[in-house]
Order: sequence, then structure tokens, then C-alpha cells
Amino acid sequence: MRRLLSLAAALGAALALASCGSGGTRPAPPPPQGPPSARHPAAEIDAALAGEEMRAHLISASRLYFNGLFKFAADHMATVQQQYAAISPAVRSRDDALDREFHAAFGVISGQIGRRLPAPVVMNRMGLMQGQLLDAAIADSVTAPAQNDPGVTAEVIVRLAEQGARSYSLAASEGFTDRGKRAYQDAFGLIARADTLSHRISAALGPQSSRVTNALDDAHNVGFATGIRAPRKMPAQRVSADVQRARAGIARRFGFTA
Repeated sequence: MRRLLSLAAALGAALALASCGSGGTRPAPPPPQGPPSARHPAAEIDAALAGEEMRAHLISASRLYFNGLFKFAADHMATVQQQYAAISPAVRSRDDALDREFHAAFGVISGQIGRRLPAPVVMNRMGLMQGQLLDAAIADSVTAPAQNDPGVTAEVIVRLAEQGARSYSLAASEGFTDRGKRAYQDAFGLIARADTLSHRISAALGPQSSRVTNALDDAHNVGFATGIRAPRKMPAQRVSADVQRARAGIARRFGFTA
């Protein structure tokens, strides 16, 4: 028994020494530094952004349809279709069948909205575009190195969030005009998508992870407490400050100003 205890103690001491020496756990290296445009063609970063903007408007369209705001849902789908035009040539050159599937899906969803089909049916079709189809389209328009570079995603997050903050400020100044409502809906989808992406790359954000994700969580939760329907009061300054807090954390982590 004493021999076993001695062996256990020796093993524990060896493990403790190993954890303190060169074999111990080290902090993960920082992600690639500097603007991602220095590592990848600008067209690929623009394509990555276009794909996420499409997702942002699909989020808004889906929520609006669920709330019975059919005209606004159709308007957001029209924006998605316009944005797809930016990446359609790259998709078509690599997968003509996928490009045709996109164009067909736009027609199907437009018809479903026009006929006021049940929300689960229409939202399911929008969800397929937001997920499966867009995953494939982005893979066709953005090379693997750019897709796997967290700096590209970080820049996309900043651009989405800042677009969202500007739209939110416009909505606050416009009030309940159609233009103000549309700006609020744009902001809803853009900030929601930026928030989701920040959690997706939280490991790459390292020591700035909490700062960035909490700031975008706050922008989303405070700015859109009533969901897709615009509230009576819009704390535009608070949303803008949260977005800038996230931006500062990303710039510090990745060594660039997006």
C-alpha cells in the first residue's frame, strides 16, 4: 500500500512539473493579423459579405411573414434576389444547376407569399435558402482559404453590425413611416446575423471573445426587445455604442480597422 501511495505521489509530482515546463498548455496563437484584403482578393470578401447580407434579409423576411407582414416580407425577398445577383456569376460558373435552383426558389417563394400560404410552409422554404442553398453558393464564390480565415468573418461581422446600427439610427429618426419600419427591419436582420457569426468564431476572438459577443448580444437584445415589430422608443445611441464596442474588440484581436 505504501509503495502504491509513493508511486501515486511521484506521478502527481511529475505531472505538476510537466504542466509548469515546456510541455504545459500554452495560449493559442493569435489569428492572422492585418486586413484580410491583404491575404485574399477583395471580390471574395465582398462575396462573403453578400452571402451574409442575404441571410440577414432572409431572417427578417421569415419573421415578417410569421407576423403577417406579407408586403414587407416580399420586399426583403426582393432585396435577397438583388443581392444574389452579385454572386450569381461565380455560382453559375461552378454549378449551373445550383444557380438555376436559386432562381427557381425565388419564384416559388414569391408565389407562396402572393398566395399567403401557411407560415410554416413559407418559412421552411426561406430556411432552405438561408441554409443549404447559401452554404453551397458561398462555397462556390469564396475560396476555402478565405472561408477558413476568421479575419474574413470578423470583417463581415463589423460591416453587418455597422450597417445595422446605421439602419437603426435611420429608423429612430424616421419613426413609423414605411421607410422607418423598413430600416428597423433591415437593422434587425443585420445585427442578428452579426451576433450569430460572433459566437461562431468566439474561439478565434480569444481574450476579446466576451467583449465582442456580449456587445452584439446587448445590441440585439436592447435594440429589438419587441422583435421584428418596431417599438415606440428606439435606443439608437445605445445600439451604436454596443456595435462600436464590438468593433473595437475585433480590431484589437485581428490588428485591423474594418
